[in-house]
Amino acid sequence: MGRLLSMDMENREGDGMNPLRRARYFQGFVVLFLAILWAFPAGAAEDKAPKFPGEITIGQTRCLLNGFGLRKKLIVDVYYGALYVTEKSSDAKAVIEADKAKGIVMHFVYKEVEASKLVETWKEGFEKTAPTPTPALKDRINTFMGYFTESIKAGEEIRLLYEPGVGTRVVVKGQEKGIVPGSDFMKALWGIFLGEKPASEGLKKGMLGQS
Repeated sequence: MGRLLSMDMENREGDGMNPLRRARYFQGFVVLFLAILWAFPAGAAEDKAPKFPGEITIGQTRCLLNGFGLRKKLIVDVYYGALYVTEKSSDAKAVIEADKAKGIVMHFVYKEVEASKLVETWKEGFEKTAPTPTPALKDRINTFMGYFTESIKAGEEIRLLYEPGVGTRVVVKGQEKGIVPGSDFMKALWGIFLGEKPASEGLKKGMLGQS
């Protein structure tokens, strides 16, 4: 009986997990972590941030590099995003609302992002920035998402270039896909990057020059 009581007391000590079980638990965690790293090897992406030009021309307007940041998904680096504006600003709302030339350049560093994943990500973003779109805006959002029919590989870019009175020019891997008209669409799109619920806080801060 004394032996049984002693064993019971030992099992009740600490957090209820004996050293052997704790070691096995930790070992399992390490194995899982290494499996994730194996699935997303560092060599599958470009290791350094791209050198974004200090300025670009959108239509006839010169736009300056406002800042850039990294979009991560869990522990994976997906792309660097750069924001171009006519006047530098750290005010996200002002940048979104301004009906002026502006651009976003997405330079991908992950080995390959499938088209379906791109569309899914855009859809999730628009659900936050335009949860109840008008029928006309919804049609333009669908038109925009229809431009992404091919996967994007490391080193390739997506460019979103807005011109007042013209719309948002969409360039994928150097090929112009089309122009989506309307400042309402522009604001919904820019909100994905700079809104109150952005796709990435780190990317947002980088684009606004806050990091």
